[in-house]
Amino acid sequence: MAFYDRFFSRLRASLGEPLGKSLRRRLRAAAPAAISELREGLHCRIAGTVRALDQGSLEAPLCGLPCVAYLLEVIEQHVSGLAPGSTRELVIYDRQAVPFLLVDGEHRAVIDPTHAQLLLVADHELQASSPLELSPRARAVLQRYVPHRADDWDRTTRIWFREAIVELGDRISIAGVGRREADPLASTERGYRDDVHQRLRFEGSAQVPLLIGSDPP
Repeated sequence: MAFYDRFFSRLRASLGEPLGKSLRRRLRAAAPAAISELREGLHCRIAGTVRALDQGSLEAPLCGLPCVAYLLEVIEQHVSGLAPGSTRELVIYDRQAVPFLLVDGEHRAVIDPTHAQLLLVADHELQASSPLELSPRARAVLQRYVPHRADDWDRTTRIWFREAIVELGDRISIAGVGRREADPLASTERGYRDDVHQRLRFEGSAQVPLLIGSDPP
């Protein structure tokens, strides 16, 4: 899945946002359903508030905020020594995510984002004509991901940072197929078959990834 994510990111770097917009249309087109009413095996779109699961959270590399998923892209525009004009290149791509809970009232779904497309507008964007103009944290990101470049940015004419994150407490929508399972966090006061004692689990695949976006999408 990482290969396809990186491939799509390279397309966005050269073609702009049309690809991302088409994926967001797919998210909007999915039939909406409440977590409490979803039937197993049906492709639909659910919405809720992000909560941490056992795996905890991540720290976004650019902004430093706690989150359950982030997508970091750094695009460099540089002068080519072999041809006139400039070239854009994706120099950093990092997508990380941990399973999390999506909560709607008393009902919850476990989201496994191993195979997922993050269709979020960038929360944090930076650009500069040289890495020397960047903040210390942004320069630290370059040092972390591309240490071999060191001070080798002489041909750089523009550099862009884009970071999209799924923060704890965010309200998001997810399109995919869910299945029900016993909810170990639910109260045991009612019978096991009560829906409040079950939760959904959403998992994508390499062929059909989950679509994760804002709510409303």
